[in-house]
Amino acid sequence: MVGGLITSEKGIPIVSGKQLSPSAYNPKDEVKMLFARCQSDYQRAWALQNRSFDEFDGMSLLQRAKLDQQTFAAYVGAEFIPSQKRWRWRGRKNTARNKLIGILAHMIAGMLYPYVKAQNSEDEEDKMTARVMRIIVEEKLRKANYELKFLYMGLSALVNPAVFVEVDYVLAYQRIKERLANGSYKVTEAIDELLTGLALNVIPIDQVLLADFYTSDIQQQPYIIRVERISWDMARKIYGESPNFKYVEAGKTRVFIAGADGQTLFDIEWTEADQSAVQVITLLYRDEDLEVCFVGGVFMGSEDDVYNSNPFKHRRMSLIGSQWKTIPIYKIAKSGFEPLDPSGRFAYYKSGAFKEFWDDAAQNRAHQLWFDAMQLDVMKPLFISGLAKADSNIIAPGAVVGMPKDAQITPWSMGSNLPAAINVMQKEEQDMSESTQDKIMSGITEPNVTATQSIQAQNQARIFLGVFGIMVSDLIRQIGDLTKDCIIQHTLEGEVDASIPESLNIKYKTLLAKSKDKGKDVTNKIIFTSALMGKTMTEAEVKSREYALYEKAGGEKSDQRIYEVNPYRFARTMYSFYVDPQAITDGAFGLNRQMKITNHQMLTSPAVYPYTDPKAVADIIIEEFGGDDPDTLKVKVDPNQMMGGMGMGQPSPIQMQGSEGRGSPFKAMQNQMA
Repeated sequence: MVGGLITSEKGIPIVSGKQLSPSAYNPKDEVKMLFARCQSDYQRAWALQNRSFDEFDGMSLLQRAKLDQQTFAAYVGAEFIPSQKRWRWRGRKNTARNKLIGILAHMIAGMLYPYVKAQNSEDEEDKMTARVMRIIVEEKLRKANYELKFLYMGLSALVNPAVFVEVDYVLAYQRIKERLANGSYKVTEAIDELLTGLALNVIPIDQVLLADFYTSDIQQQPYIIRVERISWDMARKIYGESPNFKYVEAGKTRVFIAGADGQTLFDIEWTEADQSAVQVITLLYRDEDLEVCFVGGVFMGSEDDVYNSNPFKHRRMSLIGSQWKTIPIYKIAKSGFEPLDPSGRFAYYKSGAFKEFWDDAAQNRAHQLWFDAMQLDVMKPLFISGLAKADSNIIAPGAVVGMPKDAQITPWSMGSNLPAAINVMQKEEQDMSESTQDKIMSGITEPNVTATQSIQAQNQARIFLGVFGIMVSDLIRQIGDLTKDCIIQHTLEGEVDASIPESLNIKYKTLLAKSKDKGKDVTNKIIFTSALMGKTMTEAEVKSREYALYEKAGGEKSDQRIYEVNPYRFARTMYSFYVDPQAITDGAFGLNRQMKITNHQMLTSPAVYPYTDPKAVADIIIEEFGGDDPDTLKVKVDPNQMMGGMGMGQPSPIQMQGSEGRGSPFKAMQNQMA
């Protein structure tokens, strides 16, 4: 779809000295004009990616990203070196990489799923609906391999100028062979269950082209272009249903040329490295509610009234005035390591590798000089005075030059300052620790490190992880919103149930999802049903229905929870996602567990315990630290009877003051403490 071409005098593209023939794919003029517009927008966005910016130290986005990736990878590279200089040390230290991996390890420990709040049509908080939504969101993200993708999200933010995460719902088809009764085989198309569903993709930096680098909010971008490279077989699974797919060829794309003879599409080779792949370009114009996709330069959308019949696929339920409507939303979430623009205007960020670049480069240069000087100092070249010719080839460790008889031999001695190189390396490593985190926080211990130094290193790391935690929490919030959109769009779709001819009904999906309830692993059965649509239930009827479902699930000892959900109201509820950055930071340092232990110690302290419910406090502690099935650790008899059997009397009237409404276990515990 995009390529630089040389044209002949007649405007016909020329590749390798040969004129190209027009493509067999010849769509309507309206599609050709759309193709021309998309090609022009692509070229402008591509030029932005390759333009130098002061924010990137005078480099382009792609140059900055490449340099930062080389810093993280401790890249050495291959270059021609003369034979007389091959003794010089070219290796690099992994200091920058170790710093970034240490930060990543802390962030993984603080991984969280997005929290949900729900608000119904009466502007009241709906905790039950929020609970169901969170269960579904966590289940969908878990199936999309959220734990592993979270690692790559954090790594991409640390290494690249931005991290882009695509939340999409994919419907893929697979060809299957069925054996018939006569022994022959029938090839049919079936839904590929492995690839179909919610997809969570961390997108490389060069595959998202923004229209404006000075618009930070991704939902305010004029347009976004998503570029993919996939195999032809994968393209057939996703786009094979389109009648135009027959024009898609591996390794080829199209370009649009408007000449005197009209508007023409030409076939061109993509790149030599992509002979077995196809180029997928999706252009998203949110303000126009227009989404167009070209696979190998072939349009995959509807060709009838192209500007109005190809709306956004990713949409969000929104209350417009008094009516619920779906609005277009970019399906991409964006964040980074640290802000680059103090006003928050620039669309990209300062990566951890960018922040470490110069300190890392200086340390590696000092390391190479120190290593070279050490080699020369250990294996000294010998300078022999006499009648002979010597050149720079002899300046190498252990080099010896033959000289005439009675020549004077002098070993190399230029007073190399090895401590100076070591001091530079130590200073640069200290600067890197101050800008990210000390190696103490990565588990690397050294002798003679005081407790004060360890505390200072931890505080320094918390400062920088606090900023990064805010960026990560915003990314998780965006992912939660986009996942919710996919759930409402695709999970709540109903099908006509004609199993009973006399009664047509809408059949909805039933979901099974794992979660935690009071520290116990439970299975949630979420039933979307049309039986609740249009019904108004009193509070007593709601309670009665909840109890019936509770009994149906097996009661208190069951590990199953059943929810009946009205899909109409579920989709028309206002949801807001949030993540506490402090929870990410505390989780990164393991402080969340410590804080819970401290809270439990406070609740059980002698000054507080007489005013709390002992059974409730004990239940919280057991559910938190009781493993996957804390119910097995709870006492099976009445605690009040157990305490009575231990010879405990009844509390005095003074002890009962302020304990109205509390259960007998509290009274017995008060008596015991008295």
